[in-house]
Amino acid sequence: MRKLSFFIAIIMFGAMLSACSASSSTVDRGAAGVTPGESKKIEKYNAYVGLNNLMTGRINEVLVHYFEKFGAEEQPVIEKNLSFIMLGVAETEREVIDKASSYTASQPAFANVDPVVIQLTPVIKDLLSVLDNMKAYYDSKGYVDDNFAKGKQLHAKLVSANTAYETVAKQYFTALQKLDNEQRQAELQKLKNSDQQIRYNALKFMIDAEATAIEMDEQGITARNVLKLDMEKFKAKYDIMTEDLNALLTIAKDKKRIQTEGFNSFSIQNYVDSATEAKAAASKIIERIHKKQPVSDSDLNGQFLNTTDGTPENFYYQLSKAVERYNEMN
Repeated sequence: MRKLSFFIAIIMFGAMLSACSASSSTVDRGAAGVTPGESKKIEKYNAYVGLNNLMTGRINEVLVHYFEKFGAEEQPVIEKNLSFIMLGVAETEREVIDKASSYTASQPAFANVDPVVIQLTPVIKDLLSVLDNMKAYYDSKGYVDDNFAKGKQLHAKLVSANTAYETVAKQYFTALQKLDNEQRQAELQKLKNSDQQIRYNALKFMIDAEATAIEMDEQGITARNVLKLDMEKFKAKYDIMTEDLNALLTIAKDKKRIQTEGFNSFSIQNYVDSATEAKAAASKIIERIHKKQPVSDSDLNGQFLNTTDGTPENFYYQLSKAVERYNEMN
């Protein structure tokens, strides 16, 4: 099972509109000059982003963890002397599903996204229901009692539910990505026009870093085949990301500008540190390829590929952390 495209947690826009905002989801309308209509648009957009980030974050993590162990075919691959911990999705993490659903009929309309959210809501809840049953089964080690009889039934249900989920999820990611690209470019221009250089450079790094990640995803590159990466295409995106980071590192040292733009220096430094780690994770992929060093079987068979240096999974993980730090900038 390969990760779905548009896997990176995407950026919320509440924090972008005001350097004085208390958080990424709270906009100081007076300082930012945000109209009630714009505020509603931001709230709705961020609700849809929150749903995306649940899907590409925890739900994806749970599914990948399970399918890597049992396979994605209708019949599970069951190891002798199996030892397995089923991951789950917490109730608090699921709140974004109903929140996003509540915005589908509200204005402004997102013509390409609203109908997909309506279609997606029952499908994602059905998937989570199956995952809940599986977690209860594996937490209680029910397979010891029935020799995996129920486990096989649950596996077949998950494969079916996941097939339905992936179909609608891909539609959602495509529609949201188009909307996201429009929002980002408009926001970049707005930041440039208002001379908010710190936020501009921070956002530009995120956009180009995600383009680097998407290039690998579109090539179908994972830890298992990382040495097959088309380096020419990858480096074209990587070099732009590197230039962005250098510009960000320079502007982030300007204490006067930090004060002028009304930022908290600690939140900026946290983001810069995380952005640097993300870029370094991409550099380690290049190092691995230059050394012609495949990822070890022990790492491939482990549960924590996102911490293995020189892998796309580690780059995605570090980039997701950078997005989180970006959303926390204030």
